Amino acid sequence: METEQMTLMDAIVRNSRRKKASRAVRTLGEIEKLVDWDELVKVVEVLDKTKSGKGGRPPISFKKKLKMLFLQSTFNLSDEELEDSLIDRLSFQQFVGPGYDEEIPDFTTVWHFKEALVKHGLMDKIFASIDGQIERRGLILKKGTMVDAVILPSGNRPLSGKKRGELEKEPSSRIDTEARSTKKNGKKHFGYKGHIGVDVESKIIRKRAFTPANEHDRSEFENLISGDEKSVWGDKAYPKDAEKRAARELGIYYGVLDKGRRGRKLSNRQQKRNRQRSKVRAAVEHPFAFMKKKLKVSTMAAKNKLRNALRFDMSCIVYNVLRTSFLIKRNARLPNCA
Repeated sequence: METEQMTLMDAIVRNSRRKKASRAVRTLGEIEKLVDWDELVKVVEVLDKTKSGKGGRPPISFKKKLKMLFLQSTFNLSDEELEDSLIDRLSFQQFVGPGYDEEIPDFTTVWHFKEALVKHGLMDKIFASIDGQIERRGLILKKGTMVDAVILPSGNRPLSGKKRGELEKEPSSRIDTEARSTKKNGKKHFGYKGHIGVDVESKIIRKRAFTPANEHDRSEFENLISGDEKSVWGDKAYPKDAEKRAARELGIYYGVLDKGRRGRKLSNRQQKRNRQRSKVRAAVEHPFAFMKKKLKVSTMAAKNKLRNALRFDMSCIVYNVLRTSFLIKRNARLPNCA
């Protein structure tokens, strides 16, 4: 009887929480279903699997470490919060995969893993692997690429010239010396910039870059173009006559907004063309909006560029996976035109 009562109580508790918990469960289910973990493991196998010496905890598999990284980025968790969540939340345990008789990995596990990824420059390969998995599903149509950049404020304060000089002589791991200041629309910002090149039709991020905030948007333009698209789109920060001519020679439509110059205003035709192009280009803001609202990417809290870049990279990856899930479900609802 006691067992039946406990079972019933478990069901009541589970049902009372189902509406709130189901979002996390569904999200993790989508990631689990779409990511080829074995392919990602092959990417990171260059890292040492175990340390020399006997004793201590058994090594955590790369697959589990990768899943911990996805968990952290999807739910905006610090390393310590990730450990606590793995202890408290059954859905997180089931996603990562430790058995009930296994000890939950502590927060240093994911910290050391991220440091190793940064040290060996593996984030580019992880991003490329996910991008390749999505492309094999036929979702990236390559009709065009939209480019854009967003300022990502640093959680640290701007440094004075004197303080920066002192840190150059005696560096501190607790102070970010790589974030920079910039001004946009008359307002000062301190931090970094995230740059993306997005497929026009699918809104999948195909290329990304991460720079200090004082880097001009167009400094990463060429790095955001994949080379197989039929058109390129961008706002007034990106136009360059040489690139426009090169695009035309390659048969690529150049949809970057025209920009007026001192003493030379845009013609009515150019203004009309800009309005038409803006309707296409505006879609590039969707990934940034998703990252800010859903993934809570608002402040870069790490103390150097590489660690902050890893967070931005993982946000792009998680966005792409969840966007892919949305596209698959949307396409399944469309009528079959065959």
